[in-house]
Amino acid sequence: MAQRIIYWFRNDLRLRDNEALFSAVASASEIIPVYVFDPRQFDKTKLGFRRTGAMRGQFLIQSVVDLRNRLREKGGDLLIRIGDPEKIIAKLAEEYNAGFVYTSKEIAPEETRIESSLSKNLKLVNIDMKLFWMDTLMHATALPFSIAKLPANFPAFHNLIKTALKIKEPLPEPQQITLPIEYKAGPIPILAQLGIDPNELVDADASQVSIGGEAVALQILEKYLTDYIKENKSYETADPLTDTRLSDWLSLGCISAKYIYDQVKKEQASADDTAIIDNLLSRDYFHWTLLRYGPRLFKPSGVKHNFLQRWQNDNAIYEKWTNGETEDNVVNQLMNKLKTTGFLTSAERTTCATFLVNKLGINWTWGAMYFESHLMDYEVSVNWGRWNNIAGVGEVE
Repeated sequence: MAQRIIYWFRNDLRLRDNEALFSAVASASEIIPVYVFDPRQFDKTKLGFRRTGAMRGQFLIQSVVDLRNRLREKGGDLLIRIGDPEKIIAKLAEEYNAGFVYTSKEIAPEETRIESSLSKNLKLVNIDMKLFWMDTLMHATALPFSIAKLPANFPAFHNLIKTALKIKEPLPEPQQITLPIEYKAGPIPILAQLGIDPNELVDADASQVSIGGEAVALQILEKYLTDYIKENKSYETADPLTDTRLSDWLSLGCISAKYIYDQVKKEQASADDTAIIDNLLSRDYFHWTLLRYGPRLFKPSGVKHNFLQRWQNDNAIYEKWTNGETEDNVVNQLMNKLKTTGFLTSAERTTCATFLVNKLGINWTWGAMYFESHLMDYEVSVNWGRWNNIAGVGEVE
């Protein structure tokens, strides 16, 4: 058994069904949980707004506060730092003489670059890193096909996967987390320390903005189960994962996809037919699409490599869309709703995105970037995958 493991929390801000944390606790006598706020996530984009907007930033801070509180209930704590994770985690591992760094595996280009840099920094001090794939219902190796042979669209994927689903039981919370005797936990930052002016929240509708953390995520899931699954009642839309706002907490890993699946199945044996299961599978498909195609997902030509389609890069027209000043009053109302609540239903997102792409002819990647900044449930693969499809450069028919 290792003496000491650094556990680096990323988009897995939970204790329940956290395989990497569970494995770390089982593999070492002492665990040092760490979360690093990366200022690069809050930088301005080339279009003038933040990659992560103020509401998303506040939601993240709340989720980290909740995580720290839950770790303290287990006898642990959460070390908080601000800076480049690839440098800070390596430095902490060396300072605390850790045997390993455990963390979740990400697939987006920037996150994998940070992983690679951290691995190199750790090798300089002879410390190993162990990565855990935790963000989908099944591991890539459990799929009935290789990622290179990923079906060209979701219906084809769904047909193949629905009879091959083998979802493992969610893992329980660790019972006890033991810290070294001496450690410096560090304070949780406020928005200003991340380079965000708190005045950016002035227009936010506090009554409609989600509150971060695993505790709230579990409450939202329980309400959905009670109101719909236990009553064998269909949700009002085809996308309850998004429209209940459960996806807000799923985006930061305050709850796992596997745990949602398990709880739905326990309440309704035929739950494979419920919309939320399809939503989770669609989310998985976007993850596998990002893993399969990588940077193509972020280019105007999209997954299809459609170089014939031309998009306008017209700032004036684009800003009418972002500011809710178009000729379409419905779109304007929805864009203002996004700006004040960080939320649009699945159908509302399609309405706004379709207008930008088909009516205005604006570069769809600009729309995806704006949604990235403002949507509380932003997940890289889901957001960019949906925009690929709406722009006609995604799934192959």
